[in-house]
Amino acid sequence: MKPKTEFRFGVGASSILMILTVLALAALALLSLVNARGNAALAARSRTMTVAAFTADAEAQRTLALMDEVMAENASEDWTPKLLAARLARAGLADVTLDEDYHFAFALDAGVGRELHVEGILTPTALPRYTLTRHQLVAAALPAAPAAPLAMP
Repeated sequence: MKPKTEFRFGVGASSILMILTVLALAALALLSLVNARGNAALAARSRTMTVAAFTADAEAQRTLALMDEVMAENASEDWTPKLLAARLARAGLADVTLDEDYHFAFALDAGVGRELHVEGILTPTALPRYTLTRHQLVAAALPAAPAAPLAMP
């Protein structure tokens, strides 16, 4: 009978295995750190965009409230679109456009290349004094980047 020979791992094999394990863990830690940094940047951008959108919405509500206040203060007047536009401009609402059919519109900067568009119809002698027809957050068109040449001459 042949004697059984045992096969043992030497010190070198276990050291190489330990080094590979440490390198793999270091690579995973580095990937995790990069991912966390990316998530933090995305969260900061999302926060900035959300705050800007809600700030624009609050400003739109203040503008609508001021428009309502101007019409309520002068409820007994015989309104014409030009007179109403002049009263709105005097109240600090020069950015509000008003046409002959009492359709109003204004836009507010919502940050990060976006605008809040608000449109509606005024009824100065009846309640409600305005009806919104559009309240929309719109992304501005980004300028097109010049095309990169495919081959250099």
